[in-house]
Amino acid sequence: MIKPESIQRLIEQTDIVDVVSRYVNLKRSGRNFVGICPFHDDKNPSMSVSPELNIYHCFSCKAGGNAINFIKEYEKLNFPEAVEKLASMQNFALEYTDEKSNFKKLDKEALSIVKAYYQSLLYQNKAAINYLYNRGFNDELIAKFELGYAPNSQNTLNLLANEKIDPKDAINLGIVKVGEGGNLYASFIDRIIFTINNHAGKIVGFGGRTITNHPAKYVNSPQSSVFDKSQIFYAYDKAKDEIYKLKEIIITEGYMDTIMLHKAGHKNAVAVLGTALTPKHLPLLRRSNAKITLCFDGDSAGINAAFKSSKLLLQNDFDTSVVVIPKGADPADLVQAGNLKELDKILNSKTEAGEFVIRQIANEFELQRPVQKQLALEEIVKFTKTLNPIVADSYKSLVSMILGISIDSFSLSNSGKNSIKSIPNFAKFEKKKDYLELQIIKTLYLNKDLFNKCKDMFLDAKFQTHEDEFKALLRTQKTPEDEIMLREISIDISIDEFKSIDELSSAYKILIINTYENMLKKLKNSDIENKQEKIKQVQRRIIKLKGVK
Repeated sequence: MIKPESIQRLIEQTDIVDVVSRYVNLKRSGRNFVGICPFHDDKNPSMSVSPELNIYHCFSCKAGGNAINFIKEYEKLNFPEAVEKLASMQNFALEYTDEKSNFKKLDKEALSIVKAYYQSLLYQNKAAINYLYNRGFNDELIAKFELGYAPNSQNTLNLLANEKIDPKDAINLGIVKVGEGGNLYASFIDRIIFTINNHAGKIVGFGGRTITNHPAKYVNSPQSSVFDKSQIFYAYDKAKDEIYKLKEIIITEGYMDTIMLHKAGHKNAVAVLGTALTPKHLPLLRRSNAKITLCFDGDSAGINAAFKSSKLLLQNDFDTSVVVIPKGADPADLVQAGNLKELDKILNSKTEAGEFVIRQIANEFELQRPVQKQLALEEIVKFTKTLNPIVADSYKSLVSMILGISIDSFSLSNSGKNSIKSIPNFAKFEKKKDYLELQIIKTLYLNKDLFNKCKDMFLDAKFQTHEDEFKALLRTQKTPEDEIMLREISIDISIDEFKSIDELSSAYKILIINTYENMLKKLKNSDIENKQEKIKQVQRRIIKLKGVK
């Protein structure tokens, strides 16, 4: 945690005119400076920057604050990230309240040293640079995406020794691994290196592509104190301005596709660092309120990833489409060949995500057989009942057409006869657990009476994506970062509040059910003793909580 007094000193030592002028053209107007406000569609200079008060203010949209506020809003960062960004710009050494935060700072310094070393070697290796040139890369792309080359293991180990980087830190960061006999070796050997940054542009890890035909074509840094691949999008830091501008994000399967899409002008492209999206990706996606296009390969792995990702996004109310790349039409190859019209044609051949999921489910059954048709309908309904009822019911005509059944013979939403009524608003809560957590936090933050009555109830509930915010809510002595984080949730009009203890109790049950369902998945994949009995115990608890007879 950054010390509040350190933040205050940073603000006092910062010239806000210098900071804002890096983003906006400013002109002097009397004692102040004026410029076009970047936070709304400003035609005439509406934003005033006061060097005396060290603040900015827009007279049209009312945006305003100090240099940290400006960077936070402009760069789409949270409060701590904006503080660190400003400190970096000002060459200011922040002070932290615990060793963990300082450790993270040291982590990123070590990663930056290794990155610079790998970058310095790229043009020295003819095989690596020729591979990139042959795939359509140019020097501008190589610099923008911070590509490099990892040499043999000993060279990397020598670098760590020369730079006095602690081997334990290097292991924790995934720069090196421990081999037989406790000997260290580099994680990336004879590989083209892709620098992986978080959404704020801070380095958190690496990806590597073999140029020696190693069986593992691509490898990523392992999980570490700064790297969690289940919540990071590759190139989001490069794409976020375009994402916010277009209100659309393209999500691909890999580095190459993303970089080549940027080269082709689709600068809102990012990549997952695994096979599919996870719930941890959702908070970052929710920030931009952008439409989502999943752009995945047409092989079985790509279809499966698109299927799982589509379900996750729809269940959390994201407006999503799917583009399946035909075999032999790799985006990187199309860009390299200059066939941009074909690429645009593919990207425009979108299928709405719900339709994609329903058609994929139907494809698994022999629909000419009546019993198979019934089974297909049951699987489709199982999916649609996890959605908002209005969204679910909008697929009725599609399902009727695909299955060849009467539109009046079935229900796709929980408003039908099979809905679960034991828990109030069960479908509303179940469909988007990320949003549910935000509802709980906002309600308890704004309503002190409900907070005092209900806070203990949630202590044994598992917050999957907003645990940090919930911990901040419970802290008696809140830090400035806590207050900023909670205030952002409280003023978000898209997050509804609960109005009663009954509604909060229902939300609590869903969180507990979710905990048990996760436990159930782990049990099914485990080899523990009495596995079946334990599975039945958990299933009984879930059934009891749902009130299903």
